[in-house]
Amino acid sequence: MQVFRAYFKVMRGAVGSLAINFGVFIGLAVLFSFIAPQARPMGFEQTRVPVAIINRDTDGEISRGLTQYLEKVCKVVDCPDEPERLQDALFHRQIEYVAIIPSGFSDAFISGEKCLIQKIIVPGSTESYYVDIIINRFLDTVNLYKTYGGTGESDSLSWIISSAMDDLQVEVPVTMIGQAAVSVGYQTGYHYYFNYCAYALLALITIGVSTIMISFNEPDVYMRNLCSPLPRRRMNLELAVGHTVFAVGCWGILMIGGLIMHGKSVFKAGVLGLYSLNTLSFTLVCASIGLLIGTFVRSQNAQQGVVNVVTLGLCFLGGVYVPQSIMSKPVLAVSKFLPSYWFVKANDAISLLSDPSPQNLGAIHTSMLIQVAFAVAIFSITLFFSKEREA
Repeated sequence: MQVFRAYFKVMRGAVGSLAINFGVFIGLAVLFSFIAPQARPMGFEQTRVPVAIINRDTDGEISRGLTQYLEKVCKVVDCPDEPERLQDALFHRQIEYVAIIPSGFSDAFISGEKCLIQKIIVPGSTESYYVDIIINRFLDTVNLYKTYGGTGESDSLSWIISSAMDDLQVEVPVTMIGQAAVSVGYQTGYHYYFNYCAYALLALITIGVSTIMISFNEPDVYMRNLCSPLPRRRMNLELAVGHTVFAVGCWGILMIGGLIMHGKSVFKAGVLGLYSLNTLSFTLVCASIGLLIGTFVRSQNAQQGVVNVVTLGLCFLGGVYVPQSIMSKPVLAVSKFLPSYWFVKANDAISLLSDPSPQNLGAIHTSMLIQVAFAVAIFSITLFFSKEREA
């Protein structure tokens, strides 16, 4: 096993590059694990915007009815009618919206005169549009009852307001269809981790495998090995074993890191096996890419440039750094010819897996098989052109 022992002696020279790339990966994995949501949203819940109501029309029935309605659908925060206090509350995001009901608002509304509710909002706040809709919905409903209520009891302002409130309290049931429906755009901490494994595997394995191949393909070393009593087939076999041990070792280290950081949540979700198998499939791709680079690149300086271009290019176009859900169709059309696209696609499908039926698992296994096919194709191309160069 002379070649196998020499394999890891040469590998020591690449320890610095491997450590840097592994450190970058761990830093990104930890960062995105902290910012990822801790629980998956499983249903619909109406948003309650924090608002402050300054009612200067205390005697008006319309103003009181509007205040009661806002208390039911918004989170009303007690704030004094003082400009500085209101501005402070807006600045610190204690409230998003201040509704100021001017004096005489109810009388003006009943008589049909133009009347406006003043508002102060946080600049750029999208929640303010929602509160505008709530206020307008209440006033429009009251106006309908006032205009078309008829005679008798319907002339009573209290009846108009109570009827409007009854209508506005009607809720439409919301049903979330399937787990995937509530998971669009949602990524757990372990999902980020396994997606970023693409970068770590590409960087670590391509640098390691290509470094070995460059060293063994140096003209003097190559000619000397040809003259050695060790058969060429035995030498290639020991190199293949070394590549396998190194690649599987990188895969194992990343899996152990995933268990340390997200073991509890991954076991609870029951997807560790699928993530491990998908990552192992991509490990084969990385090993074949590293073999290709090491076969045709002759210098260490060129190796670093090629590895960086290949690693970052596959990660950006494959959807590791930018989610595939927001990538344009032309970019996705190109990405489908890259193995990283199918790695991320399988990870996304695993993260949304709620029913491990053969149909759902079939799409995941198909993506894994496509990655294996990429690995076999790249390995075959490498063997073909290396034979041509030797001839």
